Amino acid sequence: MIPFIDTMAAMELRLRLPDETHRRLRVVADEDGTSLNTEIVTAIEEYLARKQTAAVRAIARKVAKRDAELLRRLSQ
Repeated sequence: MIPFIDTMAAMELRLRLPDETHRRLRVVADEDGTSLNTEIVTAIEEYLARKQTAAVRAIARKVAKRDAELLRRLSQ
């Protein structure tokens, strides 16, 4: 039997949120039947995915600009 490995790092974090942000998070958590922590983790994961996607697009634009002539010849 493969032993269970907990991949979550234990960390305590004090997060100061504006009242309205906290209220909105609480509403979403209540609607989804989840905890505030789950909603915050989900929001952070989605933010990081968008940042990574933006970074990949920026790299692709640089490569396309650098290799524009080669790409033009390959498309012919």
